[in-house]
Amino acid sequence: MALIEAQHLHLAYDRREVVRDLTLSLPEGRITIIVGANGSGKSTLLRGMSRLLTPSSGQVLLDGRDLHSLRGKELARRLGLLPQTPIAPDGVTVRELVTRGRFPHQGLFPQWTEADERAVAEALAATRTDELQERLLEELSGGQRQRVWIAMALAQQTEVLLLDEPTTYLDVTHQLEVLDVVRDLNRERGTTVGIVLHDLNLAARYADHLVAVRDGEIHSQGSPAAVITERMAHEVFALDAHIAPDPVTGTPMVLPLGRDRTAPPHRHEEDPLSTTTETAPMTEPTTATETVTATASELVPALEHSSMLAFELTVAARRSLGPSLVRFTFTSPDLEHFGTGSHPLDLRVKLVIPGPEASADHFAPVRPGGMLNPVTNAEWYRSWLQIDPTDRGWMRTYTVREQRAAGHPGNISAQPEIDIDVVLHLDPSPQPGQGVAARWAQDAQVGDTVSLLGPNRHLVGPEYGGIEFRPGTARTVLLVGDETALPAIGSILEALPATISGHALIEVPEAGDQQQLLTRSGVQVTWLPREGRPHGELLDAAVRELMSENALAFRGTAADGTDAAAQPELEDVDIEATMLWETTTGHGSFYAWLAGEAGVIKTLRRHLVSELGLDRKQVSFMGYWRLGRPEH
Repeated sequence: MALIEAQHLHLAYDRREVVRDLTLSLPEGRITIIVGANGSGKSTLLRGMSRLLTPSSGQVLLDGRDLHSLRGKELARRLGLLPQTPIAPDGVTVRELVTRGRFPHQGLFPQWTEADERAVAEALAATRTDELQERLLEELSGGQRQRVWIAMALAQQTEVLLLDEPTTYLDVTHQLEVLDVVRDLNRERGTTVGIVLHDLNLAARYADHLVAVRDGEIHSQGSPAAVITERMAHEVFALDAHIAPDPVTGTPMVLPLGRDRTAPPHRHEEDPLSTTTETAPMTEPTTATETVTATASELVPALEHSSMLAFELTVAARRSLGPSLVRFTFTSPDLEHFGTGSHPLDLRVKLVIPGPEASADHFAPVRPGGMLNPVTNAEWYRSWLQIDPTDRGWMRTYTVREQRAAGHPGNISAQPEIDIDVVLHLDPSPQPGQGVAARWAQDAQVGDTVSLLGPNRHLVGPEYGGIEFRPGTARTVLLVGDETALPAIGSILEALPATISGHALIEVPEAGDQQQLLTRSGVQVTWLPREGRPHGELLDAAVRELMSENALAFRGTAADGTDAAAQPELEDVDIEATMLWETTTGHGSFYAWLAGEAGVIKTLRRHLVSELGLDRKQVSFMGYWRLGRPEH
């Protein structure tokens, strides 16, 4: 068991303080549940106690040691966090996700041990996800996915587990199922658990210790019976309610009073807990027809609740990289909230090319200073698609070539900056909706603005789904791509350590598109200028020649223990109807990363896996675009 405590904690976003001088201890080996109205600071508190958010003052202690003094893996072995909206990369299976919980227990040279296998098996069994382990995460229901995320946290085998609203968007059955799993973990292992919940009745059922938060301060804490009172409901939630025993568990049950209703007679007892002296304003309960539009009290800060943010960027510089590519340096003070807390590698983001008839800021709720409705926010993309493209604009995917904090010596401005390289695929006969990004890039000048959708660094980490380069234990890598993958390959090479060797094969339209790519690694870069040849012809030939000399050395035992050459036949992917996207964390000594035009990548995928017999879990394939289709 472990004791985690916050002492005089102050937490803020920009200069807006959310948590003020808060001191709290989570009782060892117990389940503590934190409740409060939307925007009260309860999720911010959890992020501060998990080191996702650095305090402006005060400290968080784990068994007496400042959380920020612990090394990353040391902390990850002792404290696990399940954020409100965890993000997994595309194409990951249940088992692959759960095994990531063992990363903190791997040494400098990671080796999968019997202890690791046992921890994963026990986590899958405890969450009843063992029968799902070969399924893709995106194929599962919301309740199943949430149990898989908890399984990953269980496999981490930490002494402290923090969960931010793990039942959000789940139906009642799955809410109970998820909380039962957490309670079983607590009872069987003595894990100290901290949970943020918005449902008072569920909190009362499952909490050993309950904390009510209002306006960034603790309103009251203690047993559920002591905390859940009519006074607390009124002051914390602005809710008139009757408190009665739950007929099933005997714990307090909150019964909201509707309009023109009064509570039955009851005996009022003085609240023995210390409370703040201010009283929250009263609000009328909403009717079913009044819930379509969120009120101000229902809105929450995007910085605290959205893993994706919309950043308004200004073009600070543009520079030609050759006949086919141009580099844009974008700047904005809001970029201090952008990123994953690590090197960008092949971090994908969305540029929103502005429409000629824009009528409004369609991303206002998810700007860093925006307020959003957490219930409807998940539907933002579907809603955006319903707007006329000439108004909303066009969304296109790019890779961050470089990210620099404010004050970096390489910056043009005094603000944070990112570089994005754009391929100028200009169509001589443009059609509506096609080539919009290339035409924008052709005409854009310093001072122009554009929106970018990317990760909120306060809520996501290096496991963010926008990053797909994950070589695992591999010390030999193969990077393969065309000009659309060049920015990602360049960024990856800059991050590779000297212990990594291998090859990078890059096909570009012309010899003038070659760049000087810096790397500490032993990876050899080979440029393949097409100079009018068919797209992918040179890349295909180079991969086949290179692998004919090395395939036997790289082909070995598959991740599941079978002979890689004896794996099942590789399924076909219809790239006309679906995206070719299969990524993995590498196993063994070799890892390949291939990205570019989908038809070329599909051919190379079949060659490496079906013809040469490489384990498909050693190779990540990404069809970035399709020849003859508009960019995306």
